[in-house]
Amino acid sequence: MSVSRDPLTHRRRAPDSAWSSVTSWFLQKHDYEWMREFQNSRPSGKIVRIIVALSMINISAMSFTSLFAIGGPTGTAATALTLTLCTVNLIIAALWVLRPFPGRLGVVSFAIYSDLGVAAALSVLDLRNALLGCVLYAVIGAFVTFFLSPRWVVAHLIFASGIAIGFAVAIYVRGDMDTITLLVQTDVVLLGIMSVPVTSHIFLTTLSADARSSALDPLTGLLNRRGLDAALEDLWPRGRREGQCAAVIVVDIDNFKSVNDIHGHDEGDAVICRVAERLTTHVSRYGVLGRTGGEEYLAAVVTSRLHIDALIHGIRRALHGEGDSVPVTVSVGAAILYAESHLWTTGSDTVNTASRVADSMMYEAKASGGNRVVTTLI
Repeated sequence: MSVSRDPLTHRRRAPDSAWSSVTSWFLQKHDYEWMREFQNSRPSGKIVRIIVALSMINISAMSFTSLFAIGGPTGTAATALTLTLCTVNLIIAALWVLRPFPGRLGVVSFAIYSDLGVAAALSVLDLRNALLGCVLYAVIGAFVTFFLSPRWVVAHLIFASGIAIGFAVAIYVRGDMDTITLLVQTDVVLLGIMSVPVTSHIFLTTLSADARSSALDPLTGLLNRRGLDAALEDLWPRGRREGQCAAVIVVDIDNFKSVNDIHGHDEGDAVICRVAERLTTHVSRYGVLGRTGGEEYLAAVVTSRLHIDALIHGIRRALHGEGDSVPVTVSVGAAILYAESHLWTTGSDTVNTASRVADSMMYEAKASGGNRVVTTLI
């Protein structure tokens, strides 16, 4: 579980222009892996998959019913296309129910198929029915809004709007509808397609950024105490699995006050960030890492019994750099829980207990002169 974050800046920036804000929104990275892990680790993820599956089943049912409706598909080719799309939709619906929430390739492929599939299904309908049927793109837009990047949102909107406008132009050329009615219907369809996805995506990404920043330390980009509490809810139960163990590790920079006194606070901040980066590299594959105080860090890791000691005792070496302008040492304290530890079943707050013990071990290491590791089983 990776917890590396981009450091945030302390300095105030001038308010961004509207165009730069839109550009920033459009270019921002979308964390597909985080979304996949989040959906697969929450009960709500299964509900989302069921909703998507039901939507596909509903679209299949409407497509099949259109075969018997006035203005529906006519001819062998149109009927075959409609039945093929219905069958594929039902298969995809089953996969949404039976399989975990997909990663980037899965959600992007599903969105592309949905856009193209709707266009194909509408193409065999009467033009007036096809124009009204473009409101289905609003349903696809909801999925794209929640689970894809801003660039895919824009691509979806351009494609869906182009299809709707294409049907409207065809209706106008054929004279199947008076101009005013056509303009009104086209405007309603385009509003349904475009307005909700754009405003919702901007709102959701802004809200998500605010939520994430409230869980991060502004200097290092590591999790703060609030962020650690949330992350540990997912990580900690894995330590009870057979052959695994969990550990809470407290790392404190030795004599950090002298770094600030001799080299200044800017250099002190640089040391804090350097230690954070190296700790992230060393432990992030196995758990979560946060900054819990001025020069103190807390990591919670889950790994095998054979590996846990090497991981903990390797911290001092991982933080050492030959070319460091301000070399520092650290004191490390760790509390290790095997799967059979009685703390898992006592009903006590296991994480807080392990954190207090690890903190005590860290102070024991400091009292012994620092630059050492002290561990204990609990």
